[in-house]
Amino acid sequence: MTDIFEKYVFEGRVKNIYEGVKVRLKPNRVREGTHTGFPNDGKRPFEDAFEKYADEPYIIREAHGIVDSWLVSEIPFFEDDILVGFPRPERPIYEHFSAGICIEEADERTERLRPLLVPRTSEPMHEEGRRRFGDDTAYRYATERLWWTGGYQGHTVSNYPKLLSMGLDGVMAQIDEYDAKADPFDTKRRDFYRACRIIIDGMSRWIELHADKAALLAAEADGEKKEQLLTIEKTCRKVAHEKPETFLEAAQLMWFYCLWDWVDCIGRFDQYMYPFWRGEEDLDTLAALFMKTWEHGVHNMTISGVVPETGEDATNEITYQVLRIMRTMHETHPRMTVRVHEGTPHELWQLVVLMWSEGMSDPTIASDKNAVEGLCEYGVPLRDARDYSILGCQEIEIPGKSNFGCEDGSINLAKILEFALFNGLDMPVNYKVGLDLGRLTDYKTFDDLWAAYVKEIEYFTPIFCDLCNMGQMKRIANVSKLVKSTMTEACIERGLQHDEGGTIYNFGVVETAGNAAVSDSLYALKTLVYEQKKLTLEEVYEALLCNFEGREDVRRMLLSAPKYGNNDDGADEMAARVLEQFWREIGKYKSIRGDVFTGACSLLEAGIGYGNGTWALPDGRRAGEALGNTIGPRTGSDKNGLTAMLSSVARMPLKLGIGGTTCNVLIPTTMTATEEMRENIISLMKTFSETGGQLAQITTAPLEDMKDAQIHPEAHEDLIVRVGGFSMKFIEFSKETQDEFIKRYA
Repeated sequence: MTDIFEKYVFEGRVKNIYEGVKVRLKPNRVREGTHTGFPNDGKRPFEDAFEKYADEPYIIREAHGIVDSWLVSEIPFFEDDILVGFPRPERPIYEHFSAGICIEEADERTERLRPLLVPRTSEPMHEEGRRRFGDDTAYRYATERLWWTGGYQGHTVSNYPKLLSMGLDGVMAQIDEYDAKADPFDTKRRDFYRACRIIIDGMSRWIELHADKAALLAAEADGEKKEQLLTIEKTCRKVAHEKPETFLEAAQLMWFYCLWDWVDCIGRFDQYMYPFWRGEEDLDTLAALFMKTWEHGVHNMTISGVVPETGEDATNEITYQVLRIMRTMHETHPRMTVRVHEGTPHELWQLVVLMWSEGMSDPTIASDKNAVEGLCEYGVPLRDARDYSILGCQEIEIPGKSNFGCEDGSINLAKILEFALFNGLDMPVNYKVGLDLGRLTDYKTFDDLWAAYVKEIEYFTPIFCDLCNMGQMKRIANVSKLVKSTMTEACIERGLQHDEGGTIYNFGVVETAGNAAVSDSLYALKTLVYEQKKLTLEEVYEALLCNFEGREDVRRMLLSAPKYGNNDDGADEMAARVLEQFWREIGKYKSIRGDVFTGACSLLEAGIGYGNGTWALPDGRRAGEALGNTIGPRTGSDKNGLTAMLSSVARMPLKLGIGGTTCNVLIPTTMTATEEMRENIISLMKTFSETGGQLAQITTAPLEDMKDAQIHPEAHEDLIVRVGGFSMKFIEFSKETQDEFIKRYA
């Protein structure tokens, strides 16, 4: 095998593909949304299908609309293609796994068809929210600053091993088999099977169009170009129906399905592709596939980890080659995660840290110890727990077997503490949203304060979970994951679509914001007020009321209290207590899909948004300041270095946060400049992964480079940073987000 520490060199055909992608490449935000096709071509396949099949059930009309949206689209080929397949044009109406059919723009015809295209909106969820609050205004403020409910993206990992081992004709045969067993009077189930057949047949026909296009172009070509096109034709004809036998065929079929799956997460790529791998001769195909995932924004790819059946290390040659190619590209897509465990080869650790030393934020590392043990504690069998994958922005799921919601909702714990401190008031708008339990000055003991905070949690949690479930009902009614249902274990067997509980594992996931601000606030009050008597309840309350204006002395005192993230026993124990209390509370309730809600923390830029709507708190934080976007400490609170911060995070009950709890880890390139420094980082990250840490996402940009990039952005186009789940070039963020990054180093 090639030296793993040598960068992959783009040469010949691969270099031409790379240069072509660079010309077409769209901005990061567009690739995150995977809207990377050509501009709108004016075609209206969804409206056409819903009118043509007006007498059919909704799921059949949608299936025809999906298939037609692909069949009427242009089939583009690019110079020196090894793999083919391109997204649909960016039409104003499309289907997406997050919500079903989406309408971005509407004319008279679309408005007439809207009730047929989108049978359920979010309005029933909002109606229930207003009813539960008994106050329209209070509910509106809750949706603006306390939570969002009903799901965000809905990422899942489809069953790529099934696709590659069965081929599309094999999948069709499986659908036919279960359809034949179904009760003939069970029309809902029979319609589901009909819709799945329409999808698979349509995908086969679409792939054949690529073969036809290649044959047409080959007839007009000669020499090497002709041979390339004939190979594409042969490959496409094969995988349109049969299971692949070569790496080229497997990569092509995998990519075709990935496009129909909205270029979502592709799971344990190095594991399911390895049976087809022949070594060096497949490197160009692997690189070409990587160009596709880069151009069109694949959300996550997982490599390494353990063998599900034995627990032995699963690292293979593809693991290393993927990282070599990624290292050469030095880009933000595809998002990459390396699973690590006690048996992870040292060479793999070295390559990962070497990539960080060169300024990359990928790959993220995921702890097999924490994730596998956590999944098992939630009842997942060991074999499946060992097969977990990372998806979305850092969520956890069992590939091809699950639907964890990703995410069902997000909640701001700091806002709930605000309600407890101010008798239920939403302070920025001076409006009652929470319970009438008292003000800070009414809680004569810390236990009284804690009890009030818990009562607020217990009041809001069932409302929150119910609204999350009502939001998910929109996905069910709108059949949002029809394509995924054809390629996820148990959906076909059960005759149920993905969001109805058709998958094997159906945990809910709640993104958790503000934990550090809550725990730091409670610990400051516990130590400085209730135990040491250095401040009175009245002093703190008055300082909070005025957002510390004129009371900087009180604020400095509160800031001096030990904070989570500094390896302080008391502060860390409080942070663990706050997290465990909430995550066990949500665990009392079930997702509409069937399994209990679990915790998570991967908030993108939501920590800034939630912070904007949260009042001053007793940790010394002023109103409007950011809350943080991962499971780590609030920005600027950790003062004792990286080792202390990671030790604090590893103490958290992260096995309860099995939806995915990532930690921002700042490792500037100055800390990895020498081999000795890199070995120290390896030791540090190993300890984190083996002692309780779950996910670590890396930012390597030096502080001075970020400051200079705000002044001279043109000089820092390759400066990459990580924000709560995804990587992006620093200069593409807003000034507010850039400032939050810089503050992390303060």
